[in-house]
Amino acid sequence: MIDWLTPETLNLLAHGVAVTIVLTLITSASSFVVGVVIGTLRLTDNRPLRLGAGAFVEVFRNIPALIQIIFWAFAFPSLFPQAARQAIFFDNAVVNWLGAVTGLSLPYYAVAACIGLVLNTSAHLAELFRAGVGTIPKEHVDAARTLGAGRRAVFWAILLPGGVRAAFPAITTRLIHNMKNTALVSFVAVPDLFHAVQGSITRSFRAIEFLTLAAVLYLLLAAAMSVLLRQIDIRLHRGRGRVRTG
Repeated sequence: MIDWLTPETLNLLAHGVAVTIVLTLITSASSFVVGVVIGTLRLTDNRPLRLGAGAFVEVFRNIPALIQIIFWAFAFPSLFPQAARQAIFFDNAVVNWLGAVTGLSLPYYAVAACIGLVLNTSAHLAELFRAGVGTIPKEHVDAARTLGAGRRAVFWAILLPGGVRAAFPAITTRLIHNMKNTALVSFVAVPDLFHAVQGSITRSFRAIEFLTLAAVLYLLLAAAMSVLLRQIDIRLHRGRGRVRTG
Protein backbone atom coordinates (compact mmCIF):
# COMPACT_ATOMS: atom_id res chain seq x y z
CA MET A 1 0.00 0.00 0.00
CA ILE A 2 1.19 3.54 -0.75
CA ASP A 3 2.46 4.91 2.56
CA TRP A 4 0.79 8.32 2.24
CA LEU A 5 -2.65 6.75 1.73
CA THR A 6 -3.34 5.84 5.34
CA PRO A 7 -6.68 4.34 6.43
CA GLU A 8 -7.61 7.71 7.97
CA THR A 9 -6.80 9.51 4.72
CA LEU A 10 -8.77 6.99 2.66
CA ASN A 11 -11.82 7.45 4.90
CA LEU A 12 -11.49 11.23 4.56
CA LEU A 13 -11.27 11.00 0.78
CA ALA A 14 -14.15 8.52 0.56
CA HIS A 15 -16.33 10.85 2.60
CA GLY A 16 -15.30 13.74 0.35
CA VAL A 17 -16.23 11.78 -2.78
CA ALA A 18 -19.63 10.92 -1.26
CA VAL A 19 -20.29 14.57 -0.42
CA THR A 20 -19.28 15.61 -3.94
CA ILE A 21 -21.64 13.05 -5.49
CA VAL A 22 -24.55 14.14 -3.27
CA LEU A 23 -23.90 17.82 -4.03
CA THR A 24 -23.74 17.03 -7.75
CA LEU A 25 -27.04 15.14 -7.69
CA ILE A 26 -28.86 17.81 -5.68
CA THR A 27 -27.56 20.81 -7.63
CA SER A 28 -27.86 19.16 -11.04
CA ALA A 29 -31.48 18.12 -10.54
CA SER A 30 -32.42 21.48 -9.00
CA SER A 31 -30.59 23.43 -11.72
CA PHE A 32 -32.37 21.47 -14.44
CA VAL A 33 -35.82 22.21 -12.99
CA VAL A 34 -35.07 25.89 -12.33
CA GLY A 35 -33.41 26.23 -15.74
CA VAL A 36 -36.45 24.84 -17.57
CA VAL A 37 -38.77 27.13 -15.60
CA ILE A 38 -36.65 30.23 -16.30
CA GLY A 39 -36.16 29.20 -19.93
CA THR A 40 -39.92 28.85 -20.30
CA LEU A 41 -40.48 32.30 -18.80
CA ARG A 42 -38.00 33.65 -21.35
CA LEU A 43 -40.47 32.52 -24.04
CA THR A 44 -43.66 33.83 -22.48
CA ASP A 45 -45.72 36.66 -23.94
CA ASN A 46 -45.92 38.25 -20.49
CA ARG A 47 -43.36 41.05 -20.75
CA PRO A 48 -42.60 41.52 -17.03
CA LEU A 49 -42.03 37.78 -16.56
CA ARG A 50 -39.91 37.62 -19.71
CA LEU A 51 -37.77 40.55 -18.62
CA GLY A 52 -37.43 39.16 -15.10
CA ALA A 53 -36.29 35.81 -16.46
CA GLY A 54 -33.84 37.59 -18.75
CA ALA A 55 -32.43 39.53 -15.81
CA PHE A 56 -32.06 36.28 -13.85
CA VAL A 57 -30.06 34.73 -16.67
CA GLU A 58 -27.80 37.72 -17.22
CA VAL A 59 -27.07 38.24 -13.53
CA PHE A 60 -26.46 34.68 -12.36
CA ARG A 61 -24.80 33.48 -15.55
CA ASN A 62 -22.18 36.23 -15.49
CA ILE A 63 -21.30 36.27 -11.77
CA PRO A 64 -18.64 33.61 -11.07
CA ALA A 65 -19.95 30.63 -9.12
CA LEU A 66 -17.33 31.11 -6.38
CA ILE A 67 -18.51 34.65 -5.67
CA GLN A 68 -22.11 33.47 -5.48
CA ILE A 69 -21.21 30.67 -3.08
CA ILE A 70 -19.26 32.99 -0.78
CA PHE A 71 -22.02 35.62 -0.93
CA TRP A 72 -24.74 33.22 0.18
CA ALA A 73 -22.52 31.60 2.81
CA PHE A 74 -21.02 34.67 4.46
CA ALA A 75 -22.40 37.97 3.11
CA PHE A 76 -26.12 37.19 3.00
CA PRO A 77 -26.42 36.12 6.68
CA SER A 78 -24.56 39.32 7.65
CA LEU A 79 -27.52 41.36 6.37
CA PHE A 80 -29.46 40.22 9.44
CA PRO A 81 -28.94 41.28 13.08
CA GLN A 82 -26.75 38.88 15.03
CA ALA A 83 -29.56 37.27 17.04
CA ALA A 84 -31.76 36.82 13.97
CA ARG A 85 -28.80 35.56 11.93
CA GLN A 86 -28.08 32.85 14.49
CA ALA A 87 -31.72 31.79 14.70
CA ILE A 88 -32.36 31.80 10.95
CA PHE A 89 -29.18 30.25 9.58
CA PHE A 90 -27.32 28.38 12.30
CA ASP A 91 -29.57 27.31 15.16
CA ASN A 92 -33.07 26.17 14.31
CA ALA A 93 -34.95 22.91 13.90
CA VAL A 94 -34.30 22.58 10.16
CA VAL A 95 -30.58 23.33 10.37
CA ASN A 96 -30.16 21.07 13.39
CA TRP A 97 -31.97 18.28 11.56
CA LEU A 98 -29.72 18.71 8.54
CA GLY A 99 -26.68 18.57 10.80
CA ALA A 100 -27.92 15.36 12.43
CA VAL A 101 -28.68 13.72 9.07
CA THR A 102 -25.54 14.82 7.22
CA GLY A 103 -23.04 15.01 10.05
CA LEU A 104 -22.03 18.52 8.97
CA SER A 105 -21.05 20.89 11.75
CA LEU A 106 -22.31 23.94 9.80
CA PRO A 107 -25.00 22.63 7.43
CA TYR A 108 -26.08 26.12 6.35
CA TYR A 109 -22.81 26.54 4.46
CA ALA A 110 -23.65 23.45 2.41
CA VAL A 111 -27.11 24.90 1.70
CA ALA A 112 -25.51 28.23 0.70
CA ALA A 113 -23.09 26.42 -1.59
CA CYS A 114 -25.98 24.59 -3.26
CA ILE A 115 -27.86 27.87 -3.75
CA GLY A 116 -24.84 29.45 -5.43
CA LEU A 117 -24.26 26.47 -7.72
CA VAL A 118 -27.95 26.14 -8.65
CA LEU A 119 -28.32 29.82 -9.49
CA ASN A 120 -25.21 29.79 -11.67
CA THR A 121 -25.93 26.51 -13.47
CA SER A 122 -29.67 27.07 -13.94
CA ALA A 123 -29.01 30.43 -15.61
CA HIS A 124 -26.90 28.64 -18.23
CA LEU A 125 -29.42 25.81 -18.60
CA ALA A 126 -32.26 28.29 -19.12
CA GLU A 127 -30.57 29.65 -22.22
CA LEU A 128 -29.77 26.17 -23.49
CA PHE A 129 -33.40 25.10 -23.08
CA ARG A 130 -34.64 28.28 -24.77
CA ALA A 131 -32.31 27.61 -27.69
CA GLY A 132 -33.50 24.00 -27.84
CA VAL A 133 -37.13 25.12 -28.07
CA GLY A 134 -36.10 27.44 -30.88
CA THR A 135 -35.09 24.42 -33.00
CA ILE A 136 -38.60 22.96 -32.95
CA PRO A 137 -40.27 23.49 -36.34
CA LYS A 138 -43.04 26.08 -36.09
CA GLU A 139 -45.22 23.81 -38.21
CA HIS A 140 -45.42 21.29 -35.34
CA VAL A 141 -46.78 23.92 -32.97
CA ASP A 142 -49.18 25.31 -35.57
CA ALA A 143 -50.47 21.81 -36.37
CA ALA A 144 -51.13 21.08 -32.69
CA ARG A 145 -53.01 24.33 -32.24
CA THR A 146 -55.01 23.68 -35.41
CA LEU A 147 -56.11 20.38 -33.86
CA GLY A 148 -57.39 22.25 -30.81
CA ALA A 149 -54.48 21.94 -28.39
CA GLY A 150 -54.17 24.80 -25.93
CA ARG A 151 -50.93 26.52 -25.00
CA ARG A 152 -50.42 24.36 -21.94
CA ALA A 153 -50.93 21.15 -23.90
CA VAL A 154 -48.55 22.36 -26.62
CA PHE A 155 -45.92 23.15 -24.01
CA TRP A 156 -46.10 19.76 -22.26
CA ALA A 157 -46.46 17.67 -25.42
CA ILE A 158 -44.15 19.50 -27.85
CA LEU A 159 -42.07 22.37 -26.47
CA LEU A 160 -40.83 20.82 -23.23
CA PRO A 161 -39.78 17.38 -24.53
CA GLY A 162 -38.58 18.77 -27.85
CA GLY A 163 -36.57 21.54 -26.22
CA VAL A 164 -34.94 19.18 -23.74
CA ARG A 165 -34.07 16.66 -26.45
CA ALA A 166 -32.53 19.31 -28.70
CA ALA A 167 -30.54 20.93 -25.89
CA PHE A 168 -29.51 17.81 -24.01
CA PRO A 169 -25.99 17.44 -25.44
CA ALA A 170 -25.22 20.99 -24.34
CA ILE A 171 -27.04 20.41 -21.03
CA THR A 172 -24.82 17.37 -20.46
CA THR A 173 -21.69 19.49 -20.84
CA ARG A 174 -23.05 22.09 -18.44
CA LEU A 175 -24.03 19.54 -15.79
CA ILE A 176 -20.56 17.99 -15.89
CA HIS A 177 -19.16 21.50 -15.48
CA ASN A 178 -21.44 21.88 -12.45
CA MET A 179 -19.94 18.72 -10.96
CA LYS A 180 -16.46 20.21 -11.34
CA ASN A 181 -17.69 23.45 -9.78
CA THR A 182 -18.54 21.55 -6.59
CA ALA A 183 -14.83 21.82 -5.78
CA LEU A 184 -15.54 25.48 -4.99
CA VAL A 185 -17.62 24.57 -1.94
CA SER A 186 -14.40 23.79 -0.07
CA PHE A 187 -13.94 27.56 0.24
CA VAL A 188 -16.92 27.67 2.63
CA ALA A 189 -15.79 24.68 4.69
CA VAL A 190 -18.02 22.05 3.07
CA PRO A 191 -16.17 18.70 3.34
CA ASP A 192 -16.25 17.72 -0.33
CA LEU A 193 -13.52 15.88 -2.24
CA PHE A 194 -11.31 18.91 -2.76
CA HIS A 195 -11.67 19.92 0.89
CA ALA A 196 -10.55 16.40 1.85
CA VAL A 197 -7.58 16.70 -0.50
CA GLN A 198 -6.61 20.04 1.04
CA GLY A 199 -6.77 18.49 4.51
CA SER A 200 -4.66 15.54 3.41
CA ILE A 201 -2.03 17.87 1.95
CA THR A 202 -1.91 19.85 5.20
CA ARG A 203 -1.32 16.66 7.19
CA SER A 204 1.23 15.01 4.90
CA PHE A 205 2.79 17.87 2.86
CA ARG A 206 2.42 15.69 -0.26
CA ALA A 207 0.81 18.21 -2.57
CA ILE A 208 1.83 16.58 -5.86
CA GLU A 209 0.51 13.16 -4.90
CA PHE A 210 -2.83 14.34 -3.55
CA LEU A 211 -3.49 16.88 -6.28
CA THR A 212 -2.76 14.19 -8.88
CA LEU A 213 -5.13 11.86 -7.05
CA ALA A 214 -7.78 14.59 -7.00
CA ALA A 215 -7.39 15.11 -10.75
CA VAL A 216 -7.84 11.38 -11.37
CA LEU A 217 -10.91 11.17 -9.12
CA TYR A 218 -12.56 14.14 -10.80
CA LEU A 219 -11.81 12.62 -14.20
CA LEU A 220 -13.48 9.38 -13.10
CA LEU A 221 -16.50 11.24 -11.74
CA ALA A 222 -16.81 13.21 -14.99
CA ALA A 223 -16.53 10.02 -17.04
CA ALA A 224 -19.19 8.26 -14.96
CA MET A 225 -21.50 11.25 -15.21
CA SER A 226 -20.95 11.45 -18.96
CA VAL A 227 -21.93 7.79 -19.37
CA LEU A 228 -25.06 8.27 -17.24
CA LEU A 229 -26.16 11.38 -19.13
CA ARG A 230 -25.43 9.67 -22.45
CA GLN A 231 -27.85 6.90 -21.49
CA ILE A 232 -30.49 9.50 -20.63
CA ASP A 233 -29.87 11.16 -24.00
CA ILE A 234 -30.35 7.84 -25.78
CA ARG A 235 -33.64 7.26 -23.96
CA LEU A 236 -34.84 10.75 -24.84
CA HIS A 237 -34.21 10.05 -28.53
CA ARG A 238 -35.43 6.46 -28.56
CA GLY A 239 -37.63 5.92 -31.60
CA ARG A 240 -36.65 9.30 -33.07
CA GLY A 241 -33.64 8.38 -35.16
CA ARG A 242 -29.96 8.37 -34.36
CA VAL A 243 -28.79 10.34 -31.31
CA ARG A 244 -26.49 13.18 -32.16
CA THR A 245 -24.26 14.57 -29.45
CA GLY A 246 -21.89 17.48 -29.52
